Amino acid sequence: MSRKKIQKWNLAFVAICGMVGVIFTLMIIYISEGYFDLSILLGALTTMVILIIINVFKVNLKRDKTPDTDERTVNNLIKFYFYSSHIFLGILLLALGIITFIGINVISITYLWIIIITYLFICGIGALIVSRK
Repeated sequence: MSRKKIQKWNLAFVAICGMVGVIFTLMIIYISEGYFDLSILLGALTTMVILIIINVFKVNLKRDKTPDTDERTVNNLIKFYFYSSHIFLGILLLALGIITFIGINVISITYLWIIIITYLFICGIGALIVSRK
């Protein structure tokens, strides 16, 4: 198979690899903790099936030979990710400096996760907007 044919099935490949990762993680949890959480397995299986169905529709509905993205779009996305990550790190370092200057020595991990998830959400929405222009 050529590389172009394999690239069409990236979403299905990611879904299958994710399922393998979930099964591997559940095995590690079962060995170390002694319990097996079936709800995680069922949720991952449902997600995998949905992603594979979306990939099948995407491959079968595209009839023309035009590429999904061109060089300008890829370059715009690279620039967006470059600037957004640097701006985020700058804001984070500035905030940490201010927090340190105020005298707060302990920061909850929950707040750090909220910041990371917000960054990923903003970058995802921004990449969607940049890729459409």
